[in-house]
Amino acid sequence: MKIKWIIYGLLALVFIGYSMFRSDNNTSNTVNEEVVTPTQGIITTVKEVEADEFRIEDEQVVDSPEDSRIIAKYMDNTVDTFTLAEAQMASDTSNSQYRRRNPVARMAYYGLMGYFMGRSMGSYRPHSSAYVDQNTYNRVTNNAGQSMQRTARRTTVSRPSSGKSGYGGSRSTRSYGG
Repeated sequence: MKIKWIIYGLLALVFIGYSMFRSDNNTSNTVNEEVVTPTQGIITTVKEVEADEFRIEDEQVVDSPEDSRIIAKYMDNTVDTFTLAEAQMASDTSNSQYRRRNPVARMAYYGLMGYFMGRSMGSYRPHSSAYVDQNTYNRVTNNAGQSMQRTARRTTVSRPSSGKSGYGGSRSTRSYGG
């Protein structure tokens, strides 16, 4: 009779231990991270300082991300304005239609415009070397940069933790037989 109760007790302990391990394991499969999305747009003015070398001259906040623009000032005294969609196409080096705009879009990417071209607002700060001088960098980050951070939409999302990325995982079980 005693052995029967000992076995029941051991089974209960194993079941409780397994349940606790299993629930701890499930909570560690995901990571919560904050996603920061701009609610304001930006107009970035980029100036050609040497042939095909550009620096950010100014960045000003606008009400809507859809109103974001890049204004390029070239050394030959021409001015080019393009939308965010055009900037994203121009940053694609394989697109020869936008060859002149490519270095402009690349430089804008290192400023606040980078938030609209794939850079994370939560972890990225603009590069001071992308601006015409340190004073411009300080002015832009203290005014436009802080305004964008202050008004940005913040949401928390859960994603699989590293190594547990859901379907297929990080390793493939298939091999190529070629």
